[in-house]
Amino acid sequence: MVLCDVIQGPSLLRTPHARPHPSLLFLPGLRSLPFWTNSDSTRVAYNDPTVQYVIQLLEENVDEIRKEYLTVAPNIPSDYHPQQQDMMKTKPTDTGGNGSSVMDPQHASLHQGNTPWKWHSYLTKGHVQGPFVQSFPYTSKILQQLRNDGILFEGTPFGFAFFSTLGPQSKIAPHTAPMNLRLRIHLPLIVPKKKNGDDDNNTNDNGDDDKNKKSLLGIRVGFQEREWILDKAIVFDDSYEHEVWNDHESESRVLLLVDIWHPDITLEEKTSIIQLFQQARLDGLWKR
Repeated sequence: MVLCDVIQGPSLLRTPHARPHPSLLFLPGLRSLPFWTNSDSTRVAYNDPTVQYVIQLLEENVDEIRKEYLTVAPNIPSDYHPQQQDMMKTKPTDTGGNGSSVMDPQHASLHQGNTPWKWHSYLTKGHVQGPFVQSFPYTSKILQQLRNDGILFEGTPFGFAFFSTLGPQSKIAPHTAPMNLRLRIHLPLIVPKKKNGDDDNNTNDNGDDDKNKKSLLGIRVGFQEREWILDKAIVFDDSYEHEVWNDHESESRVLLLVDIWHPDITLEEKTSIIQLFQQARLDGLWKR
């Protein structure tokens, strides 16, 4: 049996330090950091072998994954709709940073901006999508390998893997994951080039940032900001508050997003967690 804390409301400890604060389910004792990789993915937190393996697999195949995306994705419609986010997030937080809600999660989208956020999904709410497998066979083969290894975060309503295309002049509002059972990976396939004069050193791995030189494109997890580096995977814990932005005037950012099981969760715990959510579905608490 898996012992975890089910959180009934937003009355969580708030301190000046960035801490994970999922909205629904917290499994104690898991190692926790906002980012599990340094800026160019050459170092992995705790030298964790599972995370290292996933990074190596994705980066070794990034050229073919990108080629397949560029060949196929422009010719098929996005499968994104805001309701999918209900399984990815808590309520977005307000600009005051106090964790209070400013939007109803059933009617509000995390995506903000005049250009669309496009998805092409392999895994949605923990289930593999047949149309993606048919349209993107090479990428599906790589992700299937993670399934075979028991690493892909499937079997719960919180598991996702998809091509994420964030258009120019748009952002994903600050939010946290519903639970701390997964790590999220971004494999950057298309990263808009910086304009002349942009500073390459706005942030560092210790979370220090120059607030007067916010990058045009980036991700914040906790108090740390990063820019994507083409072909270099970023691994982070999305149970920390995080946000994403693309302030470029005309270029989109494209990545392959992949959720994996937190490497500290045992096979026995995975089985029990999946059974827990299967029972919840039978009880009508969530729908496939």
